[in-house]
Amino acid sequence: MKKVLFSAGVVVLLMLASVMPVSAGHQQMGPEVPIKGTVLGFHEVDGVVAPGGVWQFFSSGEGQMSHLGRVEYSLQQTSSFDANFTVISSGTTTFTAANRDSLVIAHDVESVIVGNFDGFIIEGTWIVVDGSGRFANATGHGTIDAVGDIPDSDVTMFGLAEGTAKFTLNGKISYNASDRSE
Repeated sequence: MKKVLFSAGVVVLLMLASVMPVSAGHQQMGPEVPIKGTVLGFHEVDGVVAPGGVWQFFSSGEGQMSHLGRVEYSLQQTSSFDANFTVISSGTTTFTAANRDSLVIAHDVESVIVGNFDGFIIEGTWIVVDGSGRFANATGHGTIDAVGDIPDSDVTMFGLAEGTAKFTLNGKISYNASDRSE
């Protein structure tokens, strides 16, 4: 009889736990939804770009991202050439919406230099690593592609102005739209 009462008590507790609201510190995430966007901005390289060398790459500008609307972005990454003269990079990009909510992704990409050091093509992946406002507890992942013109080259590539890069992101994200954590 004690076993039956104990088992019934456990079942009642489990049922109550399943309908109790989530505490403020553990916001319930929304469903995973597609996220995509394109940003365009200027970029610069800090350091010597040479085989065996490591340099910093920075880009900033603006664009449009689903779930954020119009955004400003700031990208920074560390890059180096591998043995096949492919540029291997990793870094972060912060997207800031008009209401100041932000989404921060970490990315790992490979770039191929085109022309006579006139432009580049980037392909890689990203994951959400931080955020603020409704993106404070966001999770997500996806792909990143870019094309760009190398500053001070004699040729502009991909129909872009000199020193301009165009980044396109696609993926999935989950966040709580009512979260306003910092």
